[in-house]
Amino acid sequence: MGTFELEYKIFGQGKTFLIIETGIGSSFYDWYSIVEEIKKYFTVVLYHRAGYGKSQVSDESRTTRNMAKELNELIEKIGIEDKFILMGHSFGGLCVQQYAKMYPNKLKGIVLIDSTSYNFKKLYRLNVPIMSDFIAIDKMIQWNVNASKKSKEELKIQNENIISSYIKRMSCSDMKNVEEFFTSNVLHKTIAEEFENWDRDSKDIKSISEFPNVPLIVIARDSKVAVESWIKYQIPKKEAVLYEALWRDLQIELSKLSNKGKLVIAENSEHEVYIDRPDIVIQCLKALR
Repeated sequence: MGTFELEYKIFGQGKTFLIIETGIGSSFYDWYSIVEEIKKYFTVVLYHRAGYGKSQVSDESRTTRNMAKELNELIEKIGIEDKFILMGHSFGGLCVQQYAKMYPNKLKGIVLIDSTSYNFKKLYRLNVPIMSDFIAIDKMIQWNVNASKKSKEELKIQNENIISSYIKRMSCSDMKNVEEFFTSNVLHKTIAEEFENWDRDSKDIKSISEFPNVPLIVIARDSKVAVESWIKYQIPKKEAVLYEALWRDLQIELSKLSNKGKLVIAENSEHEVYIDRPDIVIQCLKALR
């Protein structure tokens, strides 16, 4: 695997390093507010995967295995020698599961925030036809493929609401970077490729038996809140309840990957727990210091 540049930022001077994996299509700018709260306890590394932000595009396929290798190269470049904490949200959590199995001896602790499960396909086997159509992976792939063919101006209009949501919490220079992030057609091409490999990733992760027996905290969303959110998208309540019940079961399953694992329910939070309930994320991280 050839060496290439990944965009990263380091905050704080805490004894323990904390590395954060963002969700699919998400930027590390989302984590600035939490970083401000924890940088006195940790040395925090935020980074963008290949094809995200200012990170170079990789010639390697966008599998969690290749992402784990690329992250490990970055860790070695930064010079992190002690064991560290690895935290991932959503698809970033799937990336964390891959890294943990490939490099188990490098981790001090793991935090999975409403993480995609290596058994995610169970969600698509439920008898929830409207939900399954709404979250269909092939639709997400095609949407991002179409977006990757748009101009910067078209993507700026398309993502206007997302970009504007950062204005009150970002400096002018950071806002320029946020706009660049969300108006990149390379980003959407990369997202499509990440989605395309989900099934392959799942099989790869399951094929590796070893998982580090280190403190593991799985933070799961509030099922009731999530059900109400799905209903707003015209998903029948019965389907939403079935889906959320299985999502919770998969979070419980993840918490059992380590003998030192535990499940934490983020009450009053939807999927983006780090935005809805940053206090819970911060509390869990402090427990791993």
